[in-house]
Amino acid sequence: MSSADSTSPVASEGGHSCGVYGDEHEWAETVTRFVREGLACGQRVVYVTDVHPPRAVDRVLRERGVDVEAAARRGQLLIQEATDSYLRQLPFDPDVVLAGMRAACEEALGQGFPGVRIASEMNWCTREIPGVERILEYELRLGREVCADLPLTGLCLFDGASATSAELAVAAHCPHLPSRRVHSGAELPLTVSASPDGPGVRLHGHADSDTRSALAVVLRSVTRMPGPVVHVDLAALDFLDVDALAQLVSATVSLQEKGRRLVLQSPPASLVRAAAMFPDECDVLEIAA
Repeated sequence: MSSADSTSPVASEGGHSCGVYGDEHEWAETVTRFVREGLACGQRVVYVTDVHPPRAVDRVLRERGVDVEAAARRGQLLIQEATDSYLRQLPFDPDVVLAGMRAACEEALGQGFPGVRIASEMNWCTREIPGVERILEYELRLGREVCADLPLTGLCLFDGASATSAELAVAAHCPHLPSRRVHSGAELPLTVSASPDGPGVRLHGHADSDTRSALAVVLRSVTRMPGPVVHVDLAALDFLDVDALAQLVSATVSLQEKGRRLVLQSPPASLVRAAAMFPDECDVLEIAA
């Protein structure tokens, strides 16, 4: 199914989804439908550019029948660059960006709009932007801290090449935009979602030599999440090797040195066996059934 398939929604109402486009036609069709649906619902629609200049987005919308001028005049449509939004203040800081998201939603509600739609080009997260290593933390926190209690519908857009480079950020979106170009758990050996128990993550798949670098990215993000306790839920992890165990020990020690805790939820049997082999090193781990 193409991301431009007119029979499926671009994004569910509330929450944020991920669209991966293969060419400019798919991008234009996806963007136009997302914007048109938001305008039809009376929502405020914001498009944040990166690889496409604002004039290109404006032109595409006009060519497909969107009355851009009227929507902009009534404050319902805003097209801005990432440097005026996510990247206005560097390094990229999820705390700052999430606060900005909440403020934007609350402002729109105060002006009489029933909700906000934000489409964002995310290719920037594959470049060496200061703070970019926190993008996974941001994606996971967005749903819990903003979408859960405010009427925000988000769509993160990647081209095919950038999606491959940012696969964990892509995999953190749920629900996914129906598309043959959107990664799913079946395509990635390790995926991640928000922990149901508080700040932290739930890992899906397996943690071994094939996913070593991906796990390192996840755990770096986890140690930067706020709160005295962060969780790593392992219930959906089918296997974990000794190196992955060592990464969990390192992350635990890192947090303990800051007076914080990392709690491992529902570990697979492979972790329990590996921890038994190295009791002294693994004594720092806090495991909850």
